Amino acid sequence: MNIDGAVTGHAMRSLRLLLEAYAGCELPQWDLFATNVRVQRIEAGQVLFKVGDHHPYIYFIQRGLFKAQMPTEGDRMTTVFFPEEGDVLASMAALGVDGVRRVASRGLHPRAETLRAAVEAESVHTVTAIEPSLLLRVNYRVIEHLSSQHLQWARLTTTIALMHATTLQSDAGWLRSTPEQRYRSLLREHPGLVQRVTQRDLASFLNITDVALSRIAKRVRGDAMAGLRGDADEAADDESGVSGVGVSTVRG
Repeated sequence: MNIDGAVTGHAMRSLRLLLEAYAGCELPQWDLFATNVRVQRIEAGQVLFKVGDHHPYIYFIQRGLFKAQMPTEGDRMTTVFFPEEGDVLASMAALGVDGVRRVASRGLHPRAETLRAAVEAESVHTVTAIEPSLLLRVNYRVIEHLSSQHLQWARLTTTIALMHATTLQSDAGWLRSTPEQRYRSLLREHPGLVQRVTQRDLASFLNITDVALSRIAKRVRGDAMAGLRGDADEAADDESGVSGVGVSTVRG
């Protein structure tokens, strides 16, 4: 589908601001990069890429929401994260893992077998649009080429990798909590996300059944209502106390 020039121009300006924020400086040869960027509209339910695909592209999500899933036991697909506006999205194969592949193949890392399985599997996620979405797509080899020519682009790729590692570290801590704690955390920190995904996808993300999620949600709603009643009772008590003081003062 063709995207009109105004939408494309706005998306490219937003992308430049984002990438230069990552790099911490202006990025040279921006025009070369920009000519290789493609704007894509993705409909809800459309698969962006699948497990096992060779997919050397990196995406910048301008608008919309996706679910990233991995196969677990049997044919079951488990939702592991929800890429949304502002996220940088790519399959592992797109991110220049040649160095990781060399280290793994030579057994130079204590978890070489695990690493080898990851880098040889090409894409390790299946990514599907939950909502109609607008993306900017570029072949990672373009960024790799610019990184070999300019320190600023190399700094950008390093920052993106660090952002990814920081996110994984944060997720690892989050996963050590109970499903109910994770659900409460989502409601507190990402209330909009809970409203945008289906109960089935949310249950998969929390690694529980739909029934278990319903029970947790009901318990959380009950706690919220109890809290509201408590606040209302406290406010009524305060109001009563203030009135009493006023009457007493007048009478005195």
